[in-house]
Amino acid sequence: CNPVCSPIVPGCKLVKNENSEATNATTYKQMVGCLMYLLASRPDLAYSVCLVARFMDRPTEIHVTAIKRIMRYLKGTLGFGIMYKDNLNSDLCLKGWCDSDYAGDLDDRKSTSGYVYMLGSGAISWSSKKQPIVTLSTTEAEFVSAASCACQGIW
Repeated sequence: CNPVCSPIVPGCKLVKNENSEATNATTYKQMVGCLMYLLASRPDLAYSVCLVARFMDRPTEIHVTAIKRIMRYLKGTLGFGIMYKDNLNSDLCLKGWCDSDYAGDLDDRKSTSGYVYMLGSGAISWSSKKQPIVTLSTTEAEFVSAASCACQGIW
């Protein structure tokens, strides 16, 4: 397979399609499980794996294609991982970022939140989750994302 530069097509919105023919759910679940195992050392996969994991109950060929793209991304980035450098010249400063995708799930209009915390040059904590509530504005979705990010930062 040919490697790709991103784990998911930019702007890709996967939906539950009741009219399409379902694929083998057991194989799909095994592939998603393997990808979830990689999340311990590959935070760059968090959003894309979270996205494909939402369709484990009735996956279709479109969802399998999305997983295959993630696998192609992995082939091109085998040497990637988290690296913690022993750099005595720089201070260990905790930095955090968060973002949300307002109403990104086309099935239930819920937003997706994500954050990453870095200590020095290495990521130490990250998350990508669908928000538990339906937000009414971009500002509200960003606030929910910032609140979960702040909770992790305080912890």
